[in-house]
Amino acid sequence: MNILVTGAGGFVGRHISSALKNIPGIVVYESFHGTKKEELVSYLERSDFIYHLAGVNRSGNLEDFTEGNVRVTEEITEALADLKNPCGILYASSIHALLPTPYGRSKRAAEEVLKAYEVNLGGRVYIYRLTNLFGEGARPNYNSVIATFCYNIAKGLPITVHDRNTVLNLCHIDDVVREFLKVLNEEGHKGEDGFYCIPKVYQVSLGALADSLLAFQNNTAEEEKLSEFEKALYHTFLSYRKECSGSEVIYENSAD
Repeated sequence: MNILVTGAGGFVGRHISSALKNIPGIVVYESFHGTKKEELVSYLERSDFIYHLAGVNRSGNLEDFTEGNVRVTEEITEALADLKNPCGILYASSIHALLPTPYGRSKRAAEEVLKAYEVNLGGRVYIYRLTNLFGEGARPNYNSVIATFCYNIAKGLPITVHDRNTVLNLCHIDDVVREFLKVLNEEGHKGEDGFYCIPKVYQVSLGALADSLLAFQNNTAEEEKLSEFEKALYHTFLSYRKECSGSEVIYENSAD
């Protein structure tokens, strides 16, 4: 089975590519920000399934959202139509697709492109509206509060908690990868609204999150007494502490 991962240089892309490469019988094609169109088309021609993870979620130029989310998705579906290859596509959308922001509107527009592809070409589409993700390898000071907190605390830098009572909905990257792989066997979790979801979501306040990470830094946490979420958070923090010690690089600054 040939599988294309777009956005292979991003947080989710690196994790799903790594997992796929460990599955016998799967050939992984990876598309990055700098991949040439001709190369991408050659991947699309041979692909049996696509993890479409590429996108723009932060930019000072509003046109970047349309170009990076909508137009890239259009180019992929148009190429597949020209190639007469109705392969399945898993799309990493966002809960922000519900919001009237430039980013949210662009993600929602990309969803519509894929829905039209499913109707017109017959390729199965799996749209995941992802919430906040965390885990080893997320870039700090970008769009993950956990990555930023972990990095800053491990470096001895201050963190800012604007409202301790703010509640976050969080998914661990390992759970995301497990769910994404299930789609290959038609076992993904589809909601009543037609969108797919990660079944395991943790809820935690910003204050409790900061307190836990500071306890990890101060070596006052007892791992055997930690909850499932706290253990995932603890091992995420340890990966940043290892990186900040200079012994290992766990994230890259490459674009999605």
